Amino acid sequence: MNTTTEITWPAPQLATLVGLPSPTAEQVRIIEAGLEPVLVVAGAGSGKTETMANRVVWLLANGVVAPEQILGLTFTRKAAGELSRRVMQRIADFREASDGGGLDLLDRPTVSTYNSFADQIARDNAVLLGRDPDSAVLSEAAAWQLARRVVLASDDDRLVELERGFSSIVTAVLRIARAAADNLASLDEVAALAARFERVADLPSENRYVTLKPVLDAAATVAPLGLLADLARRYDDEKRRRGVIDFADQVADAVRVVEGFPRVRESVRARYKAVLLDEYQDTSVVQTRLLRALFSDMGVMAVGDPHQSIYGWRGASASNLEAFHTDFGAAGGAGDGPARAALTLSLSTSWRNDARILAVANTLLEPLNAATAVPLPELRARPGAGDGTVEVAFVDETADETAHVAEWMREQLAGGAQTAAILFRAKRTMSDFADALAAAGVPHRVLGLGGLLTMPEVTDVVCALRVIHDPDAGSALIRLLIGPRWGIGLLDVRALRDIAKRLAATGPTLQVPDDELKERLRASTGNDEAYSLIDALDFVGGKPADHGWLSGLTPEGRERLAEAADTFARLRRAAGLPITDLIGQIERELMLDIELGANEASGVRAGAAAAQLRSFVDEVSAFLAADDDGSLSSLLAWLDHVAASDELQPEKAEDPDEGTVQLLTVHAAKGLEWDAVAVVRLVEDELPAKPTGGGWLGFGEMPYELRGDSAVLPVLGWHTAESQQQMRSGIEAFGDAVKSRAYEEENRLAYVAVTRPKTALLLSGSTWGGQKKPRTPSRFLRALEEVLPDMELPLAEAEPERPEGAVNRTVVWPADPLAGRREVVMRAAAQVSERIERGPQADSAPLRSDIRLLLAERDAVGTTAPTPPTRIPASRFKDFVTDPADAIAQIARPMPERPYRQTRLGTLFHAWVERRSGLVGASASLDATLWETDDVDEGPGMAAADTDELARLREVFEASEWAPLQPLEVETEINFVLGADIGDSTGHIVICKLDAAYQRDDRGGRIEIVDWKTGAPPKGAAETADRMLQLALYRLAYHKARGVPLEDIDVVLYYVSHNLILRSEEVVTEEELVAQWRRAAGPDRPGAEG
Repeated sequence: MNTTTEITWPAPQLATLVGLPSPTAEQVRIIEAGLEPVLVVAGAGSGKTETMANRVVWLLANGVVAPEQILGLTFTRKAAGELSRRVMQRIADFREASDGGGLDLLDRPTVSTYNSFADQIARDNAVLLGRDPDSAVLSEAAAWQLARRVVLASDDDRLVELERGFSSIVTAVLRIARAAADNLASLDEVAALAARFERVADLPSENRYVTLKPVLDAAATVAPLGLLADLARRYDDEKRRRGVIDFADQVADAVRVVEGFPRVRESVRARYKAVLLDEYQDTSVVQTRLLRALFSDMGVMAVGDPHQSIYGWRGASASNLEAFHTDFGAAGGAGDGPARAALTLSLSTSWRNDARILAVANTLLEPLNAATAVPLPELRARPGAGDGTVEVAFVDETADETAHVAEWMREQLAGGAQTAAILFRAKRTMSDFADALAAAGVPHRVLGLGGLLTMPEVTDVVCALRVIHDPDAGSALIRLLIGPRWGIGLLDVRALRDIAKRLAATGPTLQVPDDELKERLRASTGNDEAYSLIDALDFVGGKPADHGWLSGLTPEGRERLAEAADTFARLRRAAGLPITDLIGQIERELMLDIELGANEASGVRAGAAAAQLRSFVDEVSAFLAADDDGSLSSLLAWLDHVAASDELQPEKAEDPDEGTVQLLTVHAAKGLEWDAVAVVRLVEDELPAKPTGGGWLGFGEMPYELRGDSAVLPVLGWHTAESQQQMRSGIEAFGDAVKSRAYEEENRLAYVAVTRPKTALLLSGSTWGGQKKPRTPSRFLRALEEVLPDMELPLAEAEPERPEGAVNRTVVWPADPLAGRREVVMRAAAQVSERIERGPQADSAPLRSDIRLLLAERDAVGTTAPTPPTRIPASRFKDFVTDPADAIAQIARPMPERPYRQTRLGTLFHAWVERRSGLVGASASLDATLWETDDVDEGPGMAAADTDELARLREVFEASEWAPLQPLEVETEINFVLGADIGDSTGHIVICKLDAAYQRDDRGGRIEIVDWKTGAPPKGAAETADRMLQLALYRLAYHKARGVPLEDIDVVLYYVSHNLILRSEEVVTEEELVAQWRRAAGPDRPGAEG
């Protein structure tokens, strides 16, 4: 390391040179820190990415290190892409301002995710581990499916005795396997500990007549660990047999290489001199172990916020920040030089939040700071920050809360807020708030599969899938029967149940069994499996109306049930279709499109619901692409798994939509920001969630003493307990310590939530929401009473009384699909019926007049263009400007797509090009924070022909003009509002997904955007022009996002399979694109006016 380099460019002068604001004193200390271990404690919104990028440029400008000696690591591909882009932009700015500055853009720092960096080490040295270097990385869905297959294939007798749901067993197996990898723990040790723990059940009691239930419960919960460890081992064996790895294996394998082969460690250490570790509070035990082994006593700068560590449930340990000085500040890790003390610096100026929002955040920080050895300084408002607004709404009932939040959101968007979000601790109430937003006419989107599963229209589709797949899915069937499609009443549901019971008792012969057989049948089936409502429905549909068993049904009920039976019979016959096509069939059979189109909330609810159904189909498609079988049973099992978790949400990484309220969980919101945010359901047992206190005494949990961070975890003194009473006391103390840690994490969640908004924050809750006992205000709301003196909360010591009318509320069942419109609709229907009865001759003149009006209305409706969706993919833009009605119809009624293994070829090629570049894309999912894998590769199930074709595509690319070039960025998503920057907004967001962008030195330094195509090239000039319109949007998007003049950007289509290059010389301006959109919309169509 060159520690005596003369500083030519101090940070303030460097900022001035490249046209940036002067850094704060805190930022200067971080930017100019030497190459010694440095811990930076950075608060939410404190500009850490910008500061890290400026530190990289400072190191390069002053010749402290060379570009290739810098390594930056973060968690998500999106974050890595953002850091990489900022670094390269700052380098380009410095080169331009300093006549090159001695830097070459082809020499660049390495920026990656933690898992990708580790995986590359493991792949480069796979032979040392006996592993295939081309092993595919399992996605979260694929990993769960593989664990499911392992459990299904097991003939272990212990599974029969395990009284747990199948899905929970699969989840536990996967959790144990990953925990073993994350902590480099032996599965043999896990099984051995479970065997030793059996002793607690045999401990003597101080009262010989008493056996203590808590002790027996603990023994029963830990006992299956031996079985789970064996299944986890089989899961690992199956991965090796298939040539795949789990994301947890990426880092574990790298640790084995680095610790087992010193030459590999020294090679990596020699390559990098300056290492930047982002979001360090979220690193796991095994990640920290790898980083310590590689970079101890080197120029490591770790940046993190201990109070944003909210992923403890997946192995992250905030204690890593506290141990940074020990891990990196002294020799003895990987270094051989003298020990050097680690430096601690901080970033405490918030560049995001206004002053009043920061006051709330700082209040929530106080107890967190008191509990950590690396406290975060009080967050300060940026220079010139506004006051901002913080409102609290704690009302009587949940319905009042949802309505208040919806109205607040409507006012925020009308008052100038561009982006907005509602954040949830748990997803179960998302649908209530979505309905309230729809009723208020507020555009909104539910993000993530977990949230989508709570939406009524998606729930109906899933229920139909269950009925098709499982003859015992009675609850799912009832939901559909009592819904708007059939509206079956309570009496007819009871009659259907009675028929089901009679069928269960008689069987297909309909012969009543004797008393002895009845008793055996009753003993052999549980209550939930004693009869099948689906069989009963089929019975109703197949018997004449006068059949004696149907006498309990009302005539109208029988007709509707018979129609439902026919519907589900058709759906079962369609079960062999691809699942996405089957879902389309379900939508049509349930008439969901008609129901949503006739919804009271105009087009907002219908539009949002339709978009959510499309998003659900996209999620299903993504699952099927990762599942070899593509079976309905595996899909339903995966949906159960997702629905059971409030943390695991594979949500798409989307920038906030202008004018649209996004609904998502707090876990998914980390790292994002909006103008206005509502944090809802701030009541005890929701936020904060009620902790179980079980810790590792929960089913399928890794024992704390086998975890790498055991030193900071609660201790259960089971080794030393000499009696059941001592063991019970130990369990109680352990449970209290676990609950205390859980509440600390809930506090961190609350802190993350309140630091998401820039200018406006709403905190809401309600006392009553259908439960018997009242909900009390969250402790986090109570903590804000001093900083928010005008906040009105129920008195803590008072027992809330139910609001008048809440106790004796009458609920109509089944729900009325017409709701508040029934009187108007029925009056209109009566008028129509009356006119029909009077005959066509009565009042013929008024009738003819009415007909003329109706025909005129039909013609008017027929010429009115349907409303395009808010978000328009660039690839579909041409469709919307040439035939908007047909484009929208395609969305509403999508045609079946090609089989997944055909489309996968293009995906694999794009992933290979991305991986080859050494960069990471920016179109990652929010759950990449939790399940980052980075690599998509061909799996063992890939057809030989596809493997050969992929190899040919690679060969063609290697001979192309782009092979020797290093892209500036790859797989980047840029969204923009068409026309907004020229004062002529169309109100539509264009979604641009750029494959690669290059700076072509052989073309005078021009930027070149390339779109890789693995399909057939266009057949003529018109088709070529259509495809070039997509690239015109890409050029405009890059211009807006990166500030490069339009005329300095080239666009190229490269058809790899045909080695054909198509370039467009025409520069299409935003004005021209807006004009095309408006011409298509027409003067009377949505989007026609500015």
